[in-house]
Amino acid sequence: MERLDLDVDPRVVGPFELLARLGAGGMGVAYLARALPLEGLSDELAAAYRLSEPDGDGDPADSRLVVVKMILPSLLDGQPTALERFDREIDAVRTVVSDRVPALIAAAPQHSSRPWFAMDYIAGSDLRRLVEATGPLALGPCAAFGLALVDALRAIHGAGLLHRDLKPENVVLGPDGPVVLDFGLAVLAERRTSQAITRPGEAWGSWPFASYEQLHDFQKVKEPSDVYALGAVLFFALTGRPPYAMQPLLTPPDWDGVHTDFLPLLGQILVTAAGHRPDLDGVEMGLRAVLTTADLTPAIAAEQLAAVVEAAGLTPELPPEALTGQADPEVRKLAQKAVDGGGAPDAPWAGDSPTVPPDMDPGFYGLVDTDEIEWAAESEPPAQEAAPREYTPTLVDPAQPAPQEPAVEVIAAQGNPAPSQPTSYVIAPPRTPHPHRQPVLPRAALQVAAELRKAYAHRGDL
Repeated sequence: MERLDLDVDPRVVGPFELLARLGAGGMGVAYLARALPLEGLSDELAAAYRLSEPDGDGDPADSRLVVVKMILPSLLDGQPTALERFDREIDAVRTVVSDRVPALIAAAPQHSSRPWFAMDYIAGSDLRRLVEATGPLALGPCAAFGLALVDALRAIHGAGLLHRDLKPENVVLGPDGPVVLDFGLAVLAERRTSQAITRPGEAWGSWPFASYEQLHDFQKVKEPSDVYALGAVLFFALTGRPPYAMQPLLTPPDWDGVHTDFLPLLGQILVTAAGHRPDLDGVEMGLRAVLTTADLTPAIAAEQLAAVVEAAGLTPELPPEALTGQADPEVRKLAQKAVDGGGAPDAPWAGDSPTVPPDMDPGFYGLVDTDEIEWAAESEPPAQEAAPREYTPTLVDPAQPAPQEPAVEVIAAQGNPAPSQPTSYVIAPPRTPHPHRQPVLPRAALQVAAELRKAYAHRGDL
């Protein structure tokens, strides 16, 4: 966490005061920020920012800390409807409601030249730092950690999304338990190299934790790929290393250091064939069986995990500006002046544009940046520039794919041709044009709706 460079970093992004730079990565810059309690923010502007109502009582605007991520404009260049595609992706991510996923709070209006979004700030260490500092997790804490990942992926998959980049750096152990970051945005990183089309001989992912099919046939990736990543992350939590030193092979991983009670479950997950892996319900049953064998309950295991996190003392230290609980009066005054004048809160800083130094690439949370893998067959001629085509979001293919979707030729990393497969289902453009987009329901209401759907999912009389 670094102080803002006022010659480079803006002070306000949308209705948020920036407090510190968390890090920069291949996709953009991440800032610690706080909501500005602005008066007279019109309903139209609030809807354009897609502001979510905070949970809880009182006015949290003076104290709620968020992470604002500004996407590099280069990620969206070269496509006429790039900002609209980014907009759809953000709206899709907003549909996920879970305590294991940070809430998406706001995002840039559709026609903004600086794409950004804001989500809840999770004060904690990621799994990699925790394991490197304290050693591998014991049986109970690791099982509790796994159950939290199951809950997160269940919410993500339930919204029709895939994560596609689950790894130790993308799981933060906050004050209320593990939280999964950066789901649904993998398509932006994919677009950086392939304009939303994985060209022949290319793949994308964090290879120590990505499934065999993700590394060899990216267009076919579905929920079992996230299940594989979950197992690989659990393997790391138990051993301090990924299951493979290289990409997933046709031989079993080195099980040295894995607790014997975890061997049956991880042995089912870490397999090459996606169809042989258990689903999330099967993973949950396996983790509960591990706890039962150890005479532990999920609640006790979660307490053990919390004790490990607290003892590690790795929670990032906040800058003094974040501890005051109130926005900078001068910054608030300038932002309020912009609102009173009929402009957006960031109007006084509209010309600012954050940059990413070439030698600074620690990722969105100041950690390791998202890995990318590109393999090209040696005999393959240089790829032609892809023609503009409809946006392919990070969504699970529905049972009935959209008709007349063009096929994309996919070739495995070894150079073996694979049959043509249709790309993911194409989402229709939003029905309500900017700036009159319908406001999103409060997160608390969405949470209640999710709980009701879960409660009545197996009722035969409805």
